[in-house]
Amino acid sequence: MKKQTNNSFLLSGALLGLLGIAACKYETRDLGPAPDASFTVTPISGMTNRYLLTSTSTNAFRYDWDKANGQGYRTGGATDTLYFPDRGTYNVRLLVYGHSGVDSSSQQVVVAADDPAAMTPQKILTGNSSKTWILQQPGGGALWVGDPGGGQWWSNGAGDVNAPDRTCLFNDEYTFSMNGNFVFNDKGDMRVDDEGGQPFPADMAGPGTAIACYASTAIQPQYRPWGSGNFTYQIIGNNQLKVNGLGAHLGLYKAGQNGTISAPESSNTYEIMELTPTKLVVRKLYGWGQWRFTFVPKP
Repeated sequence: MKKQTNNSFLLSGALLGLLGIAACKYETRDLGPAPDASFTVTPISGMTNRYLLTSTSTNAFRYDWDKANGQGYRTGGATDTLYFPDRGTYNVRLLVYGHSGVDSSSQQVVVAADDPAAMTPQKILTGNSSKTWILQQPGGGALWVGDPGGGQWWSNGAGDVNAPDRTCLFNDEYTFSMNGNFVFNDKGDMRVDDEGGQPFPADMAGPGTAIACYASTAIQPQYRPWGSGNFTYQIIGNNQLKVNGLGAHLGLYKAGQNGTISAPESSNTYEIMELTPTKLVVRKLYGWGQWRFTFVPKP
């Protein structure tokens, strides 16, 4: 009796185990096939840099999109939209969930141009990355001085661009980057400007200083901060450009924060008169008059 009872118990246990295995197999089989992720990206007609995302995935019930905007995956629907204000190549990703697992897919979206409506002064100044400007040339008018009302007293002519005493000014490069860095490159030479027809400062290149171009190394140490250097910049209120760092300047070193200066200053702020992808005009407005400097992108 005892042996029979044990046999019955063992048989019942084995049967239950088989039924459990069968049930597990049935539940796994009921989940269906695994998801397969895929999607299309279609430009939206009449809308700049906007795209329609359409999932063509199968066996999926949840859609997480990474729109290459730095926010990572976000749960959305089977359709969604993209917007890129800036030109570039972007990697868009889709992660789908199904009852039998997850799957992912990705595509590169190439945006050919910036959205003009989203262009900030900083993006224009830097070309949305890094951009180098030079004083406007060929032709004249890059350097302009006049009364506060706009009457001209003097501006450089076309011939000044290549004049022996000014070539060292017109080869200067001003580079602005999106990260706030500003680099001034004097290309190895500097111009001693004039004030009232005399060299200014009078000792800028040592005894016998003349109004002329000098090698940067010939400039006296106290004035060298006006030469090549790494600085920073800020755009204030969309209409002011401030350069920071001892000696930082645009156009002419002597056009200081509050007037004509004889020593480098720690910063200088300019009013932005015009800023487009092909032209930058800034000015320094004083009680006695104004300086205006016009720049164009380096070819």
